[in-house]
Amino acid sequence: MDDAELWISRGILYEIYIRSFYDKSGTGVGDFRGILERMDYIARLGVKAILLNCPFQSFPGNARHPLTDWMRPDPSLGSLSELLVVIEAAHAKGLRILASLPINATSDRSIWFLESRNRSSRYLRKSFFWSNRLKLPTSPDQETPEISNWAKDEETGQYFWYQDHKDEPAINYGDPEILEEIRRVFEHWFTLGIDGFRLAGSGRLHRMGKEGIEQVTDPFRQLSAILLPLKNAYPDRIFLFETGSPPQGNFRQDPRLFYHYNGFFPSVIRSVKNENKEPLEQAIASGEREAHGRKDLPIRWTLDLRERSEETFEKFLEEDGEDTIFPIVPEAEKDLPLLSRVARIMENGRRRIQLAASLFFTFPGIPVLYYGDEIGMGDHPHLPGRNPIRTPMQWSSDRNAGFSSADPEELYNPVIDDPLYSYTMVNVESQERFADSHLWNVRRMIEVRNRQPALWSQGQFGLVETTHPALFAFYRRVGDETCLLVHNLSKTSICGDLKLGKFASLVPRELFGGAMFPPIPRHPYLLTMTPYSFIWFELLPGRRPSPAKRAGVTP
Repeated sequence: MDDAELWISRGILYEIYIRSFYDKSGTGVGDFRGILERMDYIARLGVKAILLNCPFQSFPGNARHPLTDWMRPDPSLGSLSELLVVIEAAHAKGLRILASLPINATSDRSIWFLESRNRSSRYLRKSFFWSNRLKLPTSPDQETPEISNWAKDEETGQYFWYQDHKDEPAINYGDPEILEEIRRVFEHWFTLGIDGFRLAGSGRLHRMGKEGIEQVTDPFRQLSAILLPLKNAYPDRIFLFETGSPPQGNFRQDPRLFYHYNGFFPSVIRSVKNENKEPLEQAIASGEREAHGRKDLPIRWTLDLRERSEETFEKFLEEDGEDTIFPIVPEAEKDLPLLSRVARIMENGRRRIQLAASLFFTFPGIPVLYYGDEIGMGDHPHLPGRNPIRTPMQWSSDRNAGFSSADPEELYNPVIDDPLYSYTMVNVESQERFADSHLWNVRRMIEVRNRQPALWSQGQFGLVETTHPALFAFYRRVGDETCLLVHNLSKTSICGDLKLGKFASLVPRELFGGAMFPPIPRHPYLLTMTPYSFIWFELLPGRRPSPAKRAGVTP
């Protein structure tokens, strides 16, 4: 295993939306100094890296953060020197630093776009999509973004193409000049100590083709002119692609490249809501994951216990219809999915939230833990766009949830005032005091995961057949170590058999308390479980059990 696989495969990433994490300067906006102030807290979680959500310079006052300069930090968050201090402090504690960078578009105030609109300059002229006339659809079935999403640039009189918003022109990834500029961006930040990037929007890249604007179907290959030159100089720097498809061809062997597994989160929610293991079984045994049942392979996808995209939520809404499992925007003219944290989707049920956390930390993949989920934070459904899940981190029951000393009206986003999720009820300070709080349980899960190589992002995994629809079991294996993970998806106690014949004679040891369970026989293994419970086992060598005896276990 090389350096790139080594550090990211062993642990969990902690994602921070900087503007809402901790405000050290008292402006109402979270900043780099705030992250530095809370570095000990982050380290105590047991995570291996911090993912900074969009720290780059963006157009002020726009919650979408369209980037104006990819090589500078946003001045509202702090200076470059303050960011470098954060990187140095993280490295001193054994933490890596990654940054989320939206690459499918940029601001119409960015230096690249301003250069591209200059007709007297040939540099970057083809880095965006320009037209001398407005392209109109010739028939109703041509009402596609490639035809309709053109905006007039008042300065030049030309039209440029955008994907979602007129102030965010799309980048032409078929232009080698813009690829070289982006390569320089990566090299710049790698030199300053950044350990990797999440390439937000990498599943929505476009280029100019023979027939016009076309979507990039293989972003890994399209960015090869960027990725390959960086491999020798920075072999341990990571790229997390925000695309649901794995790399193909030679890129499958590149240990720096990862993709996002879109199917995990909806499978968790559907299985728990419907008390049925089928969605999770499909998630663990479908696609390229099927090959992991036969041999040890690197696991190169990330997992989120939330959904980052409004578009993906809309797809779920279309699939589920009136039986949608996701919250709906309140008082909207039509049904719109609401970007929500797992606590709201689980209706603030503590057992369900912890069950989801167990699935998150044991499921094959690299978990990306979103700030606040370690304490079961809720969200603010009345805020627009992605802001419902970007409320201030709830550090204490003090004013502004301990997030900032600024006046409440000056906060970047308001604190949650819903009684169920209010900072007076859910906060770090109160949960630190109780050993059975959600925060401490999350820490224990991460601690156990960190010391079990079978739960890292390498090895074999597969389903274990069970006789109850709500009893979900699977195994993880690397080398000689095997873990068995069992979850009760039901709100009631259940009893069911696990067909563990391939593990006969091994002895299950519970990983949190160390309790030894009866050896596994060749016939089905009986297990009873309380509502929404889970058990993590390590399977140890032991004497071969008598085939005449039946194992019965009640945790």
